[in-house]
Amino acid sequence: MRVTQGIRKDEMEEAKLWTAGAYYEATVPDTLDLAERAKLSLNHFTAITDDAHDYEMYWMGIFWADNPNWQYLPRPVFRFQNSPLMACQPKCMEAMAFARIASGSDQGLAIEANMIAMLASHIGEEGVYWVPKCSGRPWLGPEEHRPFANVHGQARMMRAMMAWYQYTGDPSYKTLIDRMVDGMDRLLVVRKDDYAYFPTHGWLDAEYFSSCYIKGRGWRDTEEPADEKGGEEGSLFNHQGHTPGVLANWYMMTGNTKALKLSGELVRFLTKPKFWADADSGDYPHVMGAEHAHWDGHFYGHINTLRAILEYAIATNDVPLKAFVRDGYEWARQPWLMGRIGFGANGQGCAVPRLIGLAIKLSDAGVGDYWEDVDGYIRNHGTEMQFTAEDVPYLDSFLKTSPTPEQQRDPARGFPLANPEAVVQASIGAFAQGQNKVDWALCCSPWGALGICYAWDGTLRYANGVARVNLLLNHAAPWMDIESWIPYEGRVVLRNKQAKEAFVRIPLWVQQQSVECRIGDRKAKVKWFGRYLRLDHLRAGDVITIEFPMQERVERWTLDETLIPGMPGWPGKATRDFRFKGNTLVEITPPIPNSIPGTGDWILYRHRKEQYHLNKAPMRTVTRYITAMRLIW
Repeated sequence: MRVTQGIRKDEMEEAKLWTAGAYYEATVPDTLDLAERAKLSLNHFTAITDDAHDYEMYWMGIFWADNPNWQYLPRPVFRFQNSPLMACQPKCMEAMAFARIASGSDQGLAIEANMIAMLASHIGEEGVYWVPKCSGRPWLGPEEHRPFANVHGQARMMRAMMAWYQYTGDPSYKTLIDRMVDGMDRLLVVRKDDYAYFPTHGWLDAEYFSSCYIKGRGWRDTEEPADEKGGEEGSLFNHQGHTPGVLANWYMMTGNTKALKLSGELVRFLTKPKFWADADSGDYPHVMGAEHAHWDGHFYGHINTLRAILEYAIATNDVPLKAFVRDGYEWARQPWLMGRIGFGANGQGCAVPRLIGLAIKLSDAGVGDYWEDVDGYIRNHGTEMQFTAEDVPYLDSFLKTSPTPEQQRDPARGFPLANPEAVVQASIGAFAQGQNKVDWALCCSPWGALGICYAWDGTLRYANGVARVNLLLNHAAPWMDIESWIPYEGRVVLRNKQAKEAFVRIPLWVQQQSVECRIGDRKAKVKWFGRYLRLDHLRAGDVITIEFPMQERVERWTLDETLIPGMPGWPGKATRDFRFKGNTLVEITPPIPNSIPGTGDWILYRHRKEQYHLNKAPMRTVTRYITAMRLIW
């Protein structure tokens, strides 16, 4: 498969990459399966790709709107807005490669192929990924200022092509990425002393367009940003913070030294003390926040930046930088319920997936052990924000109250489908923009899918005959299958295929002395390596059963409504009881009222009390997919 400008689309359609693995049926516990969640994300991405607009994706789906600018849109509606081509659609391209690996789904392959060919065609010979100059699409920004390049989108497109380079083995991707490294190095960055940065002042004033580089005109000015509060969404970090990470990863993958040099220059800029700590109110007593990655500002931008700094630190084995990122992660997980279930200030579906990625990267690098965090994140907010079949009745309830198509709307930005039920089905697999789950946006959905795939990848690792099980979740792989009865029962079964030795991480809520293990019918001696149960002398075909008492407990947490705008029933600081089975949140008492009139209590976690009240896991027969392919991220 080739990915060059002028590619014939039918050549892309011929690529049937999902056949790189194998399928088989199995009867397994009906508990969280991240491969199935990844498959749902592919349903969403392929369903919202519009061939009438050259395979651009709709940016938003709206079922109910409290935003006065959207009140007269027919609903449900797909909406073009903020140009998905700038950064969000490349994010989807990256997520789709990971989701194919995890799920083996073949849904929408031809659509996907055309979409990827379109995105690749916008990389110019000078090495810049451009938003194109095409008529009839006002959401792409003022036509007279196109083509332009969004800084955020450069790195996102490079990350996407890195995933597809690994997935396909196509050398055309390497050519394009190397070209983009050169283009970024020559055209887009400004150098000063030993560091480099991207300007935040372009020629346009509108949000997301203001920090764009216009072809033939360049930057409006190259002034160095004075603090973190500049760039898109009022954040320098959100605008450019994750860029050095992809450059460092590309160096580790291919040895491109120019990418590593530029990564280091950008990191030296992003770690300047002026960007960290709380510039307005200062640090806590005896704490130097700028030296310990404390911050007050844009959550997503800071997490992206911390991960990028870590990726450079891994590439160069910079120990102080690794510690800096660890401190920043620990700081980030403190507010709200971030460290427990991944719920943040606005509940968006793109918040916790970034934490999942950073926590796994830190754990893999040996900077800390954050698998307990990842388990809580993915079992709760990391999957609860995804639209599934369980949400269909809730979404259908909005179809009866939607304005008619005759009501006022902006025809240039709103594109309703004739069949509202199709909008509902296309939304299955998306990630909600807010805690009410009444809309989704292309900023949240690809991140949600990536969070699922990161956790799926981290669940089971295998090398040189040794399997490492980090998360007790359902998982199928060529070397071992995992069947998890959690949170119904404290039981996990490993069906060994290739491993000679295994290390199985037991969650913190399990008392180690209560763990029992059998290999077949034979009781096995329990040996520990920290929180990991060690199993050795394994043979192909061994069935390992690990059992422990299922723990149910109530945790009391206090949230501040001033940090969660629009959250009803939380006046000031209020305390609620959160009931867990293991790390799975099953009930909130008292319930949180929904801010949408007539829809009852909070839609999030609403179904879990009934779903998880049983103490015996239901079973089901599924088609499992296994592949030895793993994408480095």
